[in-house]
Amino acid sequence: MLAVRIGMVLKGKIPPADIRVEKEALTLRSEGHEVHLLLERGAGEQQKEVLDGIDLFRGIEMGKIREKWHRYTFSFTFRDPMWRKAIRDFVISRRIEVLHIHDLPLVGEAVTVASELGIPVVADMHENYPGGLQVWYTSRFKKKTIYNFKRWARYERIILARADAVIAVIEESRERIKKLGIPAEKIFVVPNTAHVERINIPLDPEITGRYEGRFMVSYIGGFAPHRGLDIVIRSLPELRDEVPELKVVLVGNRNRPYMDYLKKLADRSGCRDMVEMPGWQPFEKIWSYIDSSSVCLVPHSRNPHTDTTIPHKIFQYMMLKKPVIVSDCPPLKRIIEDAGGGLVFKHDSPHELALAMVKLYKDDGLRRSMGESGRKAFLDRYNWDSTSGDLKRLYGDLADRRKEI
Repeated sequence: MLAVRIGMVLKGKIPPADIRVEKEALTLRSEGHEVHLLLERGAGEQQKEVLDGIDLFRGIEMGKIREKWHRYTFSFTFRDPMWRKAIRDFVISRRIEVLHIHDLPLVGEAVTVASELGIPVVADMHENYPGGLQVWYTSRFKKKTIYNFKRWARYERIILARADAVIAVIEESRERIKKLGIPAEKIFVVPNTAHVERINIPLDPEITGRYEGRFMVSYIGGFAPHRGLDIVIRSLPELRDEVPELKVVLVGNRNRPYMDYLKKLADRSGCRDMVEMPGWQPFEKIWSYIDSSSVCLVPHSRNPHTDTTIPHKIFQYMMLKKPVIVSDCPPLKRIIEDAGGGLVFKHDSPHELALAMVKLYKDDGLRRSMGESGRKAFLDRYNWDSTSGDLKRLYGDLADRRKEI
């Protein structure tokens, strides 16, 4: 197979690690392709760096004022001359043969550059971005103006039609993108599954010892209203007597106001002692929290965003044999029921969530069997090696196309 020089573009910084970008880049490199990554530069960071064989080029320096200016002007115009110039210079200087754009915002600038220079564009849709804007932000004014759903949905529909290929994160996302008018043959599904190699990971004895003897239920991920963490807190009054050893551990902190809201909600519910929020944790420590868990949670509320995406964590939970309680968002429900790896509750029902926790608390054998089933499904069909085939096939096709030119 002919190798291609791939130019990935990420509107963000590394570090912190972006697991999806890392997995895709390393997989493509293992297939013989050359991978370069254009991203933003933080204070004190090197402009050029080689990370695991991937050439990083931090070619954009935003700063707080520039970032705020970009957010408003881009959201009205969907244009950013600075990013367009950076992408164009990146393609020319690195002799890029395929542009691979992570997430929706910069796809427009990429297709403009690619059309001029005669190279294909792959639009990697990490999530339903127009739908996400409606749940990531609470300001009604912003959602009517810069994050207006109709404007972003129109941009998405027009710009994805100009891409040569579109990557969806789950089958439900593929169906949504097809409804935008994108031909099925242009859509490739690359889920957020985990690497099998992550199974044997050193644990932190301080963390595992802290929860020994407790019925520890964990959530690991972002803090925001659409994550359903308020439903977890609201379920606790029913659980105090039913599950006396319960400790709910919510790991993560990307939204301080929402975390403060959850703490106040726990105080009002009289359950603050049952909840622990250790904040953001280094990536290597999350495995110790998962390993310490009796049950893991993905309690997302239902909306157009969560109905068409899948979090990385569900597969990490399954990998470590943890039974998972998920809300009834279609991708979560489908995967857990297919795997036999946990229970499903109605997304807006604290009572149903409490019943699921009690059921698993009272049945140790059920917890073990569901954990084993989840692990088996992970090893069989929900790991990165099993689900990255579309990514390899896509770039094999692009390489063959380049060979014909």
